Amino acid sequence: MGSEAEAADMFKCPVCNGNVKTGPDDVVITCTYCGSTTTDEGKAIGDHLMETAVDADERIQGFQAFLDKNKGMNKSLVKGAQVVENRLIYVPIWTSKVKADSYYKGYKTVQVPVQKTRTVRDSDGNSRTETYTDYETGYVPVQDELHTDTDERLLARKGARFYGLEEYLETVKLEKTVPYDFEKIKDLEPALLNAEIGQEEYEKAIHGRVADNHRAQASSGLTELFDCRTTTNVRGTTYLQAPFSLIRYKFEGDLYKAAIDGNSGKVVLGEIPITRGQRIMWTLVGLIGIILSGVGGEFLFMGIPVEDTMQIVLGIAAAIIGVIMTFAGFRVLIMTQRTKKG
Repeated sequence: MGSEAEAADMFKCPVCNGNVKTGPDDVVITCTYCGSTTTDEGKAIGDHLMETAVDADERIQGFQAFLDKNKGMNKSLVKGAQVVENRLIYVPIWTSKVKADSYYKGYKTVQVPVQKTRTVRDSDGNSRTETYTDYETGYVPVQDELHTDTDERLLARKGARFYGLEEYLETVKLEKTVPYDFEKIKDLEPALLNAEIGQEEYEKAIHGRVADNHRAQASSGLTELFDCRTTTNVRGTTYLQAPFSLIRYKFEGDLYKAAIDGNSGKVVLGEIPITRGQRIMWTLVGLIGIILSGVGGEFLFMGIPVEDTMQIVLGIAAAIIGVIMTFAGFRVLIMTQRTKKG
């Protein structure tokens, strides 16, 4: 994460007087000594939640299970992967219930049948008038409402760029949380990220996000949206600290990474290396695909009689399969790794 490299300030914990390193934008700070969580003005954040975390060994087990599941032809991947980093990071999240009510106006277009007349001539040159139905664009005014009551959450950081963090945040479930207790996690020696977004800023941002969602939903069924007014009631705002783990590992001299749900120890998103042997194999697949598609093309364009249906079908099939093999083979050839979800 780029912002972590910036010069840190010092914050004196109002509970234990410990000096805590903080970033220039931190507004909610967790003491790395006693675990108390306060605002940058020293006010207690109050009751908040956390997910418990598994230890480093369990995270390694989950990581190895992920490698074993996705190793493919690379049988040596699990034993050959050398873990060089396995750190646990508690990330700050704001969460709340948001009841939203929107009232909107707009219009949508419809095709309206219109009876028209026209003059036509028959085969003898005589003219006559006939009636026919045409369709013209009509405009229908729409005035409607949207009402939702949703669980919302927002990462309380402005510049988080950890690999797999967004995918991890989708796995965080409030039903798995417990009241915050630093004693339960301090032996794991986690890195504790502070919040750069305070409660007031969060509630303002979440109002905007929900209002934008309502506007998008309202406009999806309209030709044009004239007006959309949304009121929100944000309630039960809670500060949540969730365990995220990033594993980096070496395999055959190259570095790869995997994002892990620190609560379950399972991989959320990870990189799987493509070995030299796999590249050779897929190159051969691509070359065979080129030959196969060429043979299929000859079947189709060498003057085969139309009645010879079987040869035509074989030609088409060979061409299609050859193109797919060529694409798949050379696609893998230019990749350095595959990305897999856990």
